[in-house]
Amino acid sequence: MELKNFIFKFFFIIIFINIESNSFALTKNKIIANVEDQIISSYELKNEIKTILFLSDQDINQKNIDIAKKQAMTKLINYKLKKNQIIKFNIQSDNSAQVNNYLKNLSSKYKTDINGIKKIFKNKNLDFEIYLDEIETEFNWQKLIFSKFKEKIILNDEEISKELKDFIKTQSNLMEYKLAEIEIPLKNNSEDKSTILEINNQINEIGFEKTAIKYSISTSSLDGGNIGWINSRSLSKKILDLLNEMNINDISQPIIQTNTATILKLLDKKTIDIKNTDIDKLKKRLVKAKRNELLNLYSNNYLSKLRNNALIEIR
Repeated sequence: MELKNFIFKFFFIIIFINIESNSFALTKNKIIANVEDQIISSYELKNEIKTILFLSDQDINQKNIDIAKKQAMTKLINYKLKKNQIIKFNIQSDNSAQVNNYLKNLSSKYKTDINGIKKIFKNKNLDFEIYLDEIETEFNWQKLIFSKFKEKIILNDEEISKELKDFIKTQSNLMEYKLAEIEIPLKNNSEDKSTILEINNQINEIGFEKTAIKYSISTSSLDGGNIGWINSRSLSKKILDLLNEMNINDISQPIIQTNTATILKLLDKKTIDIKNTDIDKLKKRLVKAKRNELLNLYSNNYLSKLRNNALIEIR
């Protein structure tokens, strides 16, 4: 009788373990959203939330999970929309150099190497392969945007040269600003105010860099929002006026555009003696800054158009 009871309990435990395993598998693969012909699983959402909290150096608790959930879903939807377009236009680029460079920069923040950051992900039960694919997708998206809109990004070489020459005649110095940014999408409704308030609260709580990683839709979010040194000639008057009123480490009010709001942080600034500067190098930096600004504008507008027209079904 005792043997029968033991056998019964043994098989009950085995069946229970199998049911639990199957339940986990179902949870892992449960579809929670459709983005055109791409899907988002509950496993992806859970992984995205945990990855956002890890990269922004926040504890995994219910409060932080609730705050990060909305942003994680937005990032996943954008990721799937970009993925669809990359497949549609058959973008097949070798991004290994860019990806490795990005991973080296990320690894250095944790005082390790690429293998080390993989181990950290594994120890924290984060899916490194999903994260890697998101990075590769972002680089492919940048290539897609450039290929689609390069004909519209026409910078007149003569005009830029004339602009620089005229500036040099009247000025002996040029200001340069080291900037970081947080760019967030706007819905142009009452939610925008609460979104901006939430971003400002997060900046106060966890800092600008971690908030950029967590919330920003700009490609600079991969580097904590850092966009490097920008000279004043490549900035709009609106932004330049803002920066002139700011001290180092100040954070700007949101700069509202059609579909986005951008918050800037002034990391540093310096004055350059133009007469002792290589004008060709200065010109190349100016052209690069203007081109990147236009590419970013086209990227945001194109992604916004995709979101508005796509069939997105959240279950």
